[in-house]
Amino acid sequence: MNNAFLSIESHPDSLIVNVKGQWIFDEVLALEEAVAGVLPEPGQKVTFKCAGLDNIDIAGAWVLYDCTEQLSVLEIESELVGFKAAHFKFLQHIIDVAAIREYEEPDSEPEPRHLIREKVELFGGAMSTHIEDLGAIARSILDGVRRPSLIIIGETIKQVYYTGVQAIPVVVVITFLIGIVTAHQAAGQLEKFGATVLVVDLVSISITREMGVLLAAVMVAGRSGSAFAASLGVMKLNEEVDAMRVLGLNPNQMLVIPRILGLVIALPVLTIFADIAGIAGGALIAVGSLGISGLQFVERVAFSTDLSDFYVGLVKAPVFALLIAMIGTLRGMQVRFSAEELGLKTTMAVVQSIFMIIVADALFATLFTRMGI
Repeated sequence: MNNAFLSIESHPDSLIVNVKGQWIFDEVLALEEAVAGVLPEPGQKVTFKCAGLDNIDIAGAWVLYDCTEQLSVLEIESELVGFKAAHFKFLQHIIDVAAIREYEEPDSEPEPRHLIREKVELFGGAMSTHIEDLGAIARSILDGVRRPSLIIIGETIKQVYYTGVQAIPVVVVITFLIGIVTAHQAAGQLEKFGATVLVVDLVSISITREMGVLLAAVMVAGRSGSAFAASLGVMKLNEEVDAMRVLGLNPNQMLVIPRILGLVIALPVLTIFADIAGIAGGALIAVGSLGISGLQFVERVAFSTDLSDFYVGLVKAPVFALLIAMIGTLRGMQVRFSAEELGLKTTMAVVQSIFMIIVADALFATLFTRMGI
């Protein structure tokens, strides 16, 4: 067999392939057809000799190396003979790269210090990204405060409606039922001491100081926090956020700030509705099952619950709203690649929001206790 790239000499115990011509990228298809004709008989050793090789590049070297590898798979011995240093450097490069790819690390557990370093680097990178994103949001908020015209008033009002007005029914129902449960559970214990009337104190204080704002915040985190992450994430996937930047608009001012401000306004209002509904649930049980009259219930609420209890719950609401909105919008703006990532970030927004709400509530409880409030 003879062609422009190789000639083959067959001997009883060997097959000599003389490599010649131009073994370059432009001739790859022809080279592959040529080497396909290298078909040694059983027992023959294949020797590739440099015989008038004019030029060779990395592509030609790969075709030649791949041929030797295919022969090796068939358990046929092959060798390269007579190649000049200028030619052989490409072949050696291919061989070295293949050796690196085929090299496998021995099975061994990584050292603990390497694992620790890797975890610390991952954590540090994630924290750096979060801090950078939060810094961009904070900078946009400050710009909006200095120049109020940058704040999209209409979008903020719309977010108040979506996060506040539309959430009133579910928040009222949940806190009303929790008021019923709290009154039932308290009555079962206080009846043993003949102090059934103190059910009113327990319900009113627990709802106004803790349960009302906490339940409202958790419901908003599941409802609005996930909505923030999902809506912004979809906009990122659809490249709408990038389009806004191209138009010279700041996505933080257009998308993030209205959601944060809207929720900060809406959650305190939801807290008031939650307090009223929770106390109403307790009143239903107290008047209907415990023999406490409506007038007695109202008087007891006025006697046991101060405005400070109401303010304690109300003060928490803007902080909880800020945590929910910032986490939800931050996770939404971090979506980059796929719908799967969008679902993951949305789930993270809800879980992290609820976690931070509970942590903040614990800190508030400790602070108010130390202050004697």
